[in-house]
Amino acid sequence: MQLQRVLPATLVLLTTGSASAADFHPMTPTVCHTQVAPLFTTGGQYLDPNNGVRQDAWSMLMRWQGNIASTPVSYNVGTFTGLSVPSPFSSWQRGQQPESASGTPAAQVYCYDAGMLLNSWTSPKTHVEGGGYNDMFGYAWSPANRPRPFSLFTTRNGVLGTWPTEFVLQGNMTVPLVTGWNTSDGGATWNGLSNPGPGDILNSGAAQLSMFAYLRDTAHPNLRPIGVLGGVYANNVPASPCPANGRGNVGFDYPNGAWFTGNALCNTDLSTVRYTGATTTHSQFSDLRFFRVHYTRQNLINLVQRINNQQCASDAAGNLLANSCNCPTPGVSCPPTGYSTNPDDYVVEYTGVLAEIVQCNPTQGCDTVITNRQISMTSRVNGYGAFWYVP
Repeated sequence: MQLQRVLPATLVLLTTGSASAADFHPMTPTVCHTQVAPLFTTGGQYLDPNNGVRQDAWSMLMRWQGNIASTPVSYNVGTFTGLSVPSPFSSWQRGQQPESASGTPAAQVYCYDAGMLLNSWTSPKTHVEGGGYNDMFGYAWSPANRPRPFSLFTTRNGVLGTWPTEFVLQGNMTVPLVTGWNTSDGGATWNGLSNPGPGDILNSGAAQLSMFAYLRDTAHPNLRPIGVLGGVYANNVPASPCPANGRGNVGFDYPNGAWFTGNALCNTDLSTVRYTGATTTHSQFSDLRFFRVHYTRQNLINLVQRINNQQCASDAAGNLLANSCNCPTPGVSCPPTGYSTNPDDYVVEYTGVLAEIVQCNPTQGCDTVITNRQISMTSRVNGYGAFWYVP
């Protein structure tokens, strides 16, 4: 496979979209990674102290797959992800041992690119609260350096004034492979000799690739950060994934976890699309495609108002009061609410691209403890970044 190095998304701005490139201001640093060993980490839930997220740095966080972030992998992971790295492969790849060229879990970082291979077959069958096996390639800021995504800029194309900014996530991505196995029928094995039909992907698990960011309300620092996700790929989205009523999704990842909006790349009350390009798909694609999503000040206000209207009460210390929630999920405790509706109060803690899989079956739902279904997914990310946009 020929070595590929693609222009980062900061340069894609010059040729993509209808807006002037001068109106985009980089928030994340553009780095061609050449010493990648420190970037590979592992950790627990993002809200936990041991979350594995590096501060003021890029990282490849590999979660719930065992202690795989410190072990080099020698097989050519790029066969599956589409990211060709120089030899020796082990300089740029970390993953599960013992490794197998059939596709044991692994991740790659090389220059502006990252590759991710998730595979439930050999990952630990332990419960993951609120999600599944995942890799997160992204950048995080320490508290003193967190940018305000909805700042007021004083120039626009050289013209003085007061210009409110929008928060933009973008990058080039591909999802070359998604495969599912229904092992309860005894007919599928992970050795290349027996492969499932296309329908088994939906019957075996859920897979997604999404751009994400965590936003912190500095006026209420004890509240959990709010997540915003822009879906690039999901195996279970409809052919037309944008809601007909224009209302985006609001939820939380687990009881007392974090609120989030997880949506396809659509114009809704919670997200904005300002250009013609790649949109959310349920189909695999092996070519790099450019994805971008905007969050306006009004999008954030709408999101916060909808979260606050869940009517969950908390005490002065931010602790959730028992039986106080009118949650979207009946009988489940919501995270605390009471967020500021002023966009100027928010900073970005962490942003990147999330790849995630989880096994599913009709009787148990979706859970990483399921053993009679298996699923795998590969993805590549090039030139991901977060930006201020002055409309």
